[in-house]
Amino acid sequence: MVLCSNALTVYFASLSIRTVVVTTLACSVLLQLAYFASVLFLIWRSGCANRAGEMAEHFVVPRK
Repeated sequence: MVLCSNALTVYFASLSIRTVVVTTLACSVLLQLAYFASVLFLIWRSGCANRAGEMAEHFVVPRK
């Protein structure tokens, strides 16, 4: 959806197919980088939550 709207906007602004192709490819690369960074962030956050859970287990006092 983003790539299509980007392509149409650039085409109507510049009337150049070459510019449309270049900007659409650049937009595609930026979207892929953002997706990759968000996946890495979620993996990092999951690891932090797991470490926090492990640390909490060390401080739990067993009930009698």
